[in-house]
Amino acid sequence: MLRFLNLHQWVVGFFAALARYSIKHPKRVILCALLVTLAVAPGALKLKLRTDGHALVDKSAPEVRYDQLVRERFGIQDPVVVLIEATHPDGIYNADTLQLVRELTEEFTRLKGVDSNKVVSLANQRGFRNRPATLHFMTLLENPRQTQAQLAELRDDLRRIELYTGTIVSFDGQSTAIMVGAPDGTDRTALYQQVRAVISRITGGADKITVTGPPVAEALLGTHILEDLGVPAALLGTSTRSDGDGSTGFSNLHELRRFIARRVGLVPVAILIMALIFQISFRRTVASVLPLIEVGACLAFTFGLMGYCGVPVYLTIAVMPVLLTAMAVTDEIHIYSRYFALVHERPSAPQPDLVRLTMEEMVCPIANASLTTAIGFVSFAFSPLPPVQAFGIFTAVGLIFCLFWTLCVLPALLTLIPKSWVMTRGARERGLPAASTSADSTASKRPVGRAPFGLFALWAVRRRWWIVGAVGLAVALTPLGLRRLVIQDSWIDGFEPESEFSHATRTINEHYHGMHLLKVSLDAGETLRGMVAATNVSFARILLPTNLVAQPQSLAGRWLYLFAGDASNAPSWRASIESATVTGDKLVVITQQRESDSIVWTNLPQLAHVRFEIISQPFLQQPTLDAIAKLGAFIEQHRDCKVGKVLSAPDYVATTRFMVRPNEAGSRFVPTNSIEIKLLWDYYRIVRGPEQLREAVDTNHASAVLTIFLKEANFRDTARLLADIRDYERRELMPLNIRLGFAGDVAVSQSLIRGIVTTQMQSLFGSLLGIYLVTALLGRSLRWGLYAVIPCTLAVLFNFTAMGWLGIPLGVATSMFAAMTLGNGVDFAIHVLEGFTAARGRGLSPDEALAESLTRTGPAVVVNTLAIALGFGVLMLSQVPANARLGSLIILGIVNCLLASLFLLPALLHWWPLKGSVDSTTSAPTNAQGVP
Repeated sequence: MLRFLNLHQWVVGFFAALARYSIKHPKRVILCALLVTLAVAPGALKLKLRTDGHALVDKSAPEVRYDQLVRERFGIQDPVVVLIEATHPDGIYNADTLQLVRELTEEFTRLKGVDSNKVVSLANQRGFRNRPATLHFMTLLENPRQTQAQLAELRDDLRRIELYTGTIVSFDGQSTAIMVGAPDGTDRTALYQQVRAVISRITGGADKITVTGPPVAEALLGTHILEDLGVPAALLGTSTRSDGDGSTGFSNLHELRRFIARRVGLVPVAILIMALIFQISFRRTVASVLPLIEVGACLAFTFGLMGYCGVPVYLTIAVMPVLLTAMAVTDEIHIYSRYFALVHERPSAPQPDLVRLTMEEMVCPIANASLTTAIGFVSFAFSPLPPVQAFGIFTAVGLIFCLFWTLCVLPALLTLIPKSWVMTRGARERGLPAASTSADSTASKRPVGRAPFGLFALWAVRRRWWIVGAVGLAVALTPLGLRRLVIQDSWIDGFEPESEFSHATRTINEHYHGMHLLKVSLDAGETLRGMVAATNVSFARILLPTNLVAQPQSLAGRWLYLFAGDASNAPSWRASIESATVTGDKLVVITQQRESDSIVWTNLPQLAHVRFEIISQPFLQQPTLDAIAKLGAFIEQHRDCKVGKVLSAPDYVATTRFMVRPNEAGSRFVPTNSIEIKLLWDYYRIVRGPEQLREAVDTNHASAVLTIFLKEANFRDTARLLADIRDYERRELMPLNIRLGFAGDVAVSQSLIRGIVTTQMQSLFGSLLGIYLVTALLGRSLRWGLYAVIPCTLAVLFNFTAMGWLGIPLGVATSMFAAMTLGNGVDFAIHVLEGFTAARGRGLSPDEALAESLTRTGPAVVVNTLAIALGFGVLMLSQVPANARLGSLIILGIVNCLLASLFLLPALLHWWPLKGSVDSTTSAPTNAQGVP
C-alpha cells in the first residue's frame, strides 16, 4: 500500500511541478509548446488517405486470405455498376437508350487501368445468332437496333437466353446495367471519378444514369466522411451529391446534413459549439478563445505525428477531429470554474497566486480524468485491425497532448493575461471583481447546505433507498434488453436512404437478382500421384497399377501429367485420358496423341522411372454438375436470407447448349457425356469470352465458382445462410469429395464486421480494468476506483439494454461507443470524488463533504456534460448514418454517466464514505465555504 501511495504522489507531483514551473516561467513554456507544435505539424502534409473498405480488413484473417486466393485463381473483380434507367414507354428497347449503352461501353473499355474484358453490357455480350456465312456469334448490339422488328427481336432473344435477365437487364425491361470490373489494388475513388466523367461527357438524353456497387460504396463512404469534416471539394476531387444539385436550402434532416457537409463541415460546427458553451457558461471572451487555441494545437500535433509515422487517414480515423474537438477542452471547464471563482473571492490577491491555487486543486482530478479517458481509447489498440488500432492510439496521443497543454500552457497563459480579461464587462465598468457565473462556484454567496447542488446532494442522501432501489430494478431488467441485442451491419447502411447511391442500390435489388455477390468456390478435384517404370510408358499408352483407383472408368476425361524427373520443375507432358481399363494386373490408360516430340519422350530411354499425376476434371462430369445444381436449388430456398438467385456451372453449361442449338426444342440441359460437356465449355469461352470462362471454372475443370446474388445483404442473415450452406456441405457434398469456401465482397464484409465488433467487446473489459486501476491509483484507494467506475459501467450497461429494446444493432460504428463512454463518463465521478475526499480531509462529515463537493464541482460537471454531449452530438449531423447513430449513443451514455454520478454516488458515499486526504501538492486549506 505504501508503494501504491508513493506512485500516486509521484504522478500527481510530476504534473503539479509542471504547473508550478509554467506559472513561474510562462513565456518560456508557451514558446516551447509553440515550437514543439510547429515542429510536428508539417507532418500532416505527408498524410495519405486510405478510405477504401479493404484497408479495414485483417489481411491475415483466413477469410481474407482465401478470398484473395479465389480472386487470383478465377480473376474475380468487384463490379462498378452503371445503371441506366430508361424513360421511354418501351423501356430500354428504344434506339436512343441502346445507342447510349454502346457508347458508354466503348468509353469504359478505354479507361486507364480497366481490363476491357471485365466490362460487361448488352453491347459486348453475345447472343445465339451467327454472323452471316460464319460460325461466329454476334454481340447483342453488334448491329444498331432501330426498327421495331429489330427491337422486338432483341427483347425475345434476351427472354430466351435467360442468363442476362436479372444480371444486366432488369426483369421489367425498364433498365440495364453496365458492369465495370475494379482491378485489385486500384484507387477506387479515382476509378469512380473516371466513370462519372465518362457519364457526364456522354449522357445528354432523358435516361437517368446512376452508379453503385461495392467499389463505389467504398469510394463514396470515404468521400462522405471527408465532406463531413469540411474538407474542400477541390481536394476531394469528387462528391456524393448529384450533378447539378446546387441547392443551399434544406427541408428535412437529410438535406440539413448535406448542406452542412457541403458548406461548413462537422469540425467547424463542433468548434463553434464548444466556443458558444464556454462563452455562455463563463461570459468571458478569453474563456472561449483559449480553448480554441488548444484544439488547433492538438489537431496539428496529432495529425502531424501521424504523417511522420506513416499512418494514413483510415475511415476510422476520419471522425477523430470531431472527437478531439469535443474532448480536448473539457478540463478547462473545471479550471475556469475554480479560477474565476477565486478571482471573485480574492480580488486583491496576485494573479500568479490565484493561478497556482487553482492548479494545485485541479491537478489531481484533471490528470485522473485525462488518463482514464485516454485508457478508454487505448483499448482500441487491442484490435487486430490496424485502422482501429491507429484510431485508439492517436486519439489517446491527442488526449495526452491536451493534458500537458492544460497543465502547462494554460496556467502560463492565465498568468500572463490581465486580470481584467476574466471579469465581466459590468464588473470592469464598476471597477469590481467579476460576478459569479453559472459555472463558477457559489460557495461564497451562501452556505454549502443551501447551495442548489448542495441541497440536491442532501436530497439524494435522504432518498437513497429509492434511488438504489430504482437502479437495482433497472439492472435486474437489463437481461430482457441484452438478449435482444444482435450483431448486424451492412455497407448500404453507410448511406442515407434518400441518397442517389441508395436509390440505385434499391433499384438493383428490386428489379435484378441483387446487388451483393457472395462467391462460393467449389473444389471437387482429386490428384493421383505415383511412380511407374519407364518400360510401362509408351506414347499415348501407359500401364499403371490396378490399385490406383477403384473405378478405372472414372479416369476418362482427366488430365494425365508425365514428368521427366523428380524435381518440381522437371519437364512435363500433358494429355487427356480417353479410356482406362484393367487388363490382367495392369491398368491400361489410353491418352490423346499429342506433342510426340516432347522432351519427356526424348529423355524416356535414359529414365528408369517416370513420375505421373492424374488430375480429375469433375466439372466435366454430369454427377458433379447435378450435385452443384441441387446445392443451388437449396440456396435459393433461403429467400428469408435475401437470396435472389444462384448461378453456377450447370446453368452456364445448359445455357450454352441452348445457344448452340436455339431452334432445338428442349435443348437447355446438362449432357451426360463428359466429352460434350467439355465441348460446351469451349463454346462458352467463344460465346462469353475467356475472362467469363475463367470466372466460372478453372482450366483443369477441377474447381468452379458459384455466384449467390443477395438483396440487401446484412451480417445476421448472411451468417445464417453461410451456416446452412456449411451444414449442407457436410451432409451432401463431402461424401462426393466436393469442398467449398466463401469469397467475394460479402464474405470479406462478414469477417470485417465480426472482427471489429468482437474485439471491441473483448477490449471493453480491459478498458474497464485499466480505468479502475488508474482511478484507484490516483484516488489513493481501491474503493475510490470502484466508486469512479460504477457510474460509467452502469451507463454502458443501460446503453446496451436500450439498444436491444430499440432494435439498434451492434455494428462497426455502434460497437465503439462503449469504450468512449467509459473513458469520458468517468470524469464526472472523478471530480465529485476528488472534492469529497478533499472536504473529508478538512474534517467535514460525509454528508457535509458531499454537499460541498457537489456545490463546488456540480456546475462545472453539468457544463462538462453539456460540452461533451453536444461535441459528440455533432456526429448526429453526419451524412453517414452509422456515425450519426454513434453520436446519439455517446450522448445517451454521457447523460447516463452524469445521472448515475449525481444520484447514485451520494447514496454510496453516505453508506460507505471514503477517507479524507490532504495532499500538499494538490490542495490548499479552505474554510467550510470552499474559500482558500
